[in-house]
Amino acid sequence: MKRLIILTLIKMCGEAILLALTVGIVIAVIGNINNWDTSIAYSNAFFIAGCLLVVTGGMSRLSAGQEWTSFHLLSAESFRGMSNSERANFIIDASSSFRLVILGLLSGILLIIISAILTRT
Repeated sequence: MKRLIILTLIKMCGEAILLALTVGIVIAVIGNINNWDTSIAYSNAFFIAGCLLVVTGGMSRLSAGQEWTSFHLLSAESFRGMSNSERANFIIDASSSFRLVILGLLSGILLIIISAILTRT
């Protein structure tokens, strides 16, 4: 049980880092295209992106309550080619809305930390 929790935490942190890295690359490309010369412009962009990710993660929890009826409409044939563990993981991923909240929160905090570091340079 402990191993499963640790693996899940590592997976979530890895996804958050990957999402923050992707957003960072997009910000770097936009900054390069717009010829941003100061670190303040990049810092502002990272801060805004971090805030948007935090808000988006929270909004995903709100919208998950409205999607609960569509989860009950899944047919059993979609589970036919899956093993028992794959079925369990699919059901957990489909019904757990806290995953996106945690992902948005971790990625947003990471981007805000990068923004704070950029203001000091």
